[in-house]
Amino acid sequence: MIAAVIIVAAVAVFAVLKDDGGENVGLEGAPWRAKAMSRSAVPPPYVAAWDRARNRADCALLFPIDGGPALPGAKPSEEKTPDDNGWDIFLTSDAGTVEILGLFGKTSKADRPTFTRSWADGSVAEYGADVGNGAPGIDDPNSSPFEAVLTLPDQACAYRIYTTLGKEHLEYLFGRLRLMRS
Repeated sequence: MIAAVIIVAAVAVFAVLKDDGGENVGLEGAPWRAKAMSRSAVPPPYVAAWDRARNRADCALLFPIDGGPALPGAKPSEEKTPDDNGWDIFLTSDAGTVEILGLFGKTSKADRPTFTRSWADGSVAEYGADVGNGAPGIDDPNSSPFEAVLTLPDQACAYRIYTTLGKEHLEYLFGRLRLMRS
């Protein structure tokens, strides 16, 4: 009886995973593929940065909906990029900072990626510790800033995502990223 249940379960799993038409079988859905947020729901500094960017036609605004419990009371802000070629947004509190930069070409790569994560939509993040800003003498990935380069298959840019709060926070942020409906 137990063997029959195991076989039925295996057949059900195989039926779900057997073919989605590509290589992304079994990967989790990309959070940014949830319903895009309206401009009025996006923090005004993020919208201002994106409105000024020259690459907005092919580099959608990707932003964190919040910083989670690790960044209580975080405030959104923005900075200009060189010649306004892209956009640069921040979420900052006394605990730390998150930065998302939409400026680089899609072929951009992380400096020293240690980890790779893929999603069902074909998005890929390469990420690792920000070696230049790591805590000296500490080998804990959650004691040093982490950065990622995230590419989305339908965007011409690569997104640089940076957090001062380490690997776990960066991985948490992946789940909090959304696109703005333009």
